[in-house]
Amino acid sequence: MSKLSDNTLSIICILIGMTVFSLQDVLIRVLSDEISAFQILFTRSIVGISLLCIYLKYKKIPIIFTSHYPALTTLRTVLFLFGFALFYVALANLPFAIATSLFFTSPFFVTVLSKFFLKEDIGIRRWLTVGFGFIGVIIIVNPTLDEFNYYMLMPVICALAYASAMIMIKLTSDKDSVYSQTFHFYLMAMILCPIFSLLGASLGFHTVENKALDFMFRSWDFSINNNMFIMIAIGTTAVVAFVFTLNAYRLGKPYIVAPFEYILLVWAIIYGRLIWGEVITLQSYLGMAIIVAGGIYIFYREKVNEQNLSIDKPLR
Repeated sequence: MSKLSDNTLSIICILIGMTVFSLQDVLIRVLSDEISAFQILFTRSIVGISLLCIYLKYKKIPIIFTSHYPALTTLRTVLFLFGFALFYVALANLPFAIATSLFFTSPFFVTVLSKFFLKEDIGIRRWLTVGFGFIGVIIIVNPTLDEFNYYMLMPVICALAYASAMIMIKLTSDKDSVYSQTFHFYLMAMILCPIFSLLGASLGFHTVENKALDFMFRSWDFSINNNMFIMIAIGTTAVVAFVFTLNAYRLGKPYIVAPFEYILLVWAIIYGRLIWGEVITLQSYLGMAIIVAGGIYIFYREKVNEQNLSIDKPLR
């Protein structure tokens, strides 16, 4: 029996990683009516840092508490936390596939930000592709003056925050390893999530009649019940998915691996239909197709130009 090639193994890893991430998203939506988004992120960080420390000890990799870039590490964590808190709100209030597809605008934002912060050479083809991709966003969002669903903006804001965090990772990766950066993120998240929740409570956000603010800043619940076990499962799935995703990019060429991340959108369509009975319009499918096509073309152009801007070890 012939041995699987590294690229084949990387594709298997990314498919598993994205499938596990899709299960995490389902669990988050299940909790959205009762548990704070920041408590979910806090619990996810506790589980994540615990499993990461066990792994590092097993591999005899030193655990480094300090970062060479503390300011950027803190800013990256803040962007990530608020970005994904908004994404969780979108998951709870939009069709699953819509929220997921709008998040996939992140490669477009990475392309734009890399031009200004990494001084990368971005050709006219990729600029046109970015514009093409955002046409897909407009088709999905379908904004009108009479009625605008602001939840549609949240995955896009998350994509921008995520892309900004990715740029910071590239800026700090010369001295902080991927394991150190992941450890620092979990550690900072454990510190910042309670602070954000307390600030939100002190400003009265948790009492405002607004579904988004309520989900983000409602009081934390530490009861030992099904919700607690689901939060632990969310943390576990996040780590498992990250390990598979990291190994996918370690084993295979990024331009081969990255397009398979879109399996997440396929799962979102399936779960939305089977669990919540969501029906996606043809107009939304067209917008999704444009976003996916634009993202894949950007991956291709980065391969042609020997750049890994949008396709290098994501931290979702």
